[in-house]
Amino acid sequence: MPPPQTASPASKSDSNTVVVESGSTPLRKAMAAVFFLVSLPVCVLAFSTIVGLGLDQNLPSQIAILGAACVIALPVLGLASMLGGSGVAQAASLGIWSLAILTALPGYFPERREDAARIGIHFFTSAFEAPSQTKAVDAGLAILTLLGPEPPPTLRAERVVEDAPSPKLDVAPHNRANDSNARPERNQETTWIPYHGEGQSIVISAHTDGPNFGDELNFVFDTGATLTTLSQNALRALDIRVPADAPIVTLRTAAGEIEAKLELVDAIWLDEELVEWVTVAVCEYCANDTTDGLLGLNVSSHYRVSIDHESEEIEFAPRPGRRNRRLDIQPWLELDSVLRRWDDGRLELTVDAKNRARQGIKSSVLEVTCGDESFTLRLDPIPAFGSMSQPASLPWGSECDQFQIETVAAAWDLDRI
Repeated sequence: MPPPQTASPASKSDSNTVVVESGSTPLRKAMAAVFFLVSLPVCVLAFSTIVGLGLDQNLPSQIAILGAACVIALPVLGLASMLGGSGVAQAASLGIWSLAILTALPGYFPERREDAARIGIHFFTSAFEAPSQTKAVDAGLAILTLLGPEPPPTLRAERVVEDAPSPKLDVAPHNRANDSNARPERNQETTWIPYHGEGQSIVISAHTDGPNFGDELNFVFDTGATLTTLSQNALRALDIRVPADAPIVTLRTAAGEIEAKLELVDAIWLDEELVEWVTVAVCEYCANDTTDGLLGLNVSSHYRVSIDHESEEIEFAPRPGRRNRRLDIQPWLELDSVLRRWDDGRLELTVDAKNRARQGIKSSVLEVTCGDESFTLRLDPIPAFGSMSQPASLPWGSECDQFQIETVAAAWDLDRI
């Protein structure tokens, strides 16, 4: 009688192994299904967004769809293979890669992610009614909102080319015809203002406005003065009080160098010609019993000036183009800049700017000088008494061990009139 058959340890182990694998298959399938359901909305949104980018660039729809499919599918297959190639790995890879695309997209296409998503979703839901399209777009944008706001694009400093035109400012030239409070127009292109002599000086009258009051003041026409000046009495007549922490500049006068505080007057009228937000230096030595101050280049440089000594008149002809208010704005614009060199060779300049004036700065252009090279950088608007920090990257290959930065063009936010 043959002995009874007994299972060997090896066969018992094999039997246990089979039972475990058999029990794990439904669990893995369930996990893969869950991962796939979670990843599917993100994948659809990423796919639609990439298609939207292509359609926005006027690519044929077939090319846009094919390109988006390659961008999504090929990396997912490679990532899933690295993770083992199972269904769970494939579903997880789909979600991870789609999420990575949506997160990184603003770095490659600044401020385009939401618009691209909107275009792509509209394209794929064009067969549905308008309410359904709106719901689909809102759902996609809601997912993007969870990723946080799009970071602003990195500002690029522009290399200055020799003989290049002066930087343009984002502000329209002053047009008196649009000013409801402007003085009546003459039938001529230039303005003639009479003057009278005070010794060897030429004195003109100009209506000057403060925040609440205006007054007719007498200025010495001085082509050697950079800034316009006024006495304390003249500023009090305009209801302007100079704060204790006002910016200070050094003036060269007949009495030598003096330190003078700065203040803004709302406007100076040369007959019907208007210059708004003029920086004036408080200077008692620049005034006397019959004059209130000096009319400097920050006003007169906006005009082509001719003096007719026979008729004792000065002609002010407006210069074409936009007014560069650098002379007025520079004393109020505090700049603090840091240049960082990254390991990959990038140079990033961070400019911290503070506006100490009671008027907003609409635009400003800075020039960064590094050795023999110069770059221009545009700053965003800065409100009155406001501040901002703005990063910018210099062109690749720039050498900049030491640098200097200065304001070369600026414009006020002209909201007074």
